[in-house]
Amino acid sequence: MGGAKIVSKRSFATNLASLLPLFPKFIVRQVMRTFQKVWVFCLLTVLCSTQVGAQDPTPPPTPPFPPPPVVIINTGVPAPDSMMVTVVMKHQQDKNLPEIRRILEAQGFWDLFPPKDARVVSWTIAMDLGHVVVLVLPASSVRNLNLAIENGAWGAFDTDIYLTYDYWPIYGEYIEKREEAKEDRQ
Repeated sequence: MGGAKIVSKRSFATNLASLLPLFPKFIVRQVMRTFQKVWVFCLLTVLCSTQVGAQDPTPPPTPPFPPPPVVIINTGVPAPDSMMVTVVMKHQQDKNLPEIRRILEAQGFWDLFPPKDARVVSWTIAMDLGHVVVLVLPASSVRNLNLAIENGAWGAFDTDIYLTYDYWPIYGEYIEKREEAKEDRQ
């Protein structure tokens, strides 16, 4: 058996440590600790997954309130004077939620925004970003929207405003044309 290698019965971690003699000891210790943490995590994952299967099946709890309705954007012909605007109100990161609420209440934000003549198409919260509000409003109401944001939101939010349009009908037309083009190519 001239060319056969004898495999050591040492653990993987010991072999790994012996392969790293050129590195300082603190790096080797960090690698060993990481290896141990991964090993423990894998072991716990296996144990927990077997325990979950052993539990009695119970139906998921029903939510205390119904899910929010799906917002359907009006794909009809908009009024000739109306425009769609997306307002992004980013939480100022140096303030916590109670401070932001206090500022909004003190400035009367909820009385000013959205403007009375605007229709809210959707209002969502994007985590780590803030409020994303899509409005449809008459072009003559842009000044009211600007004043509502300047007088009510500044100090609590950093704001961005974008002119927006409804892409859904265009997307539908594109998909139909694309399908027709596929049929023509075959």
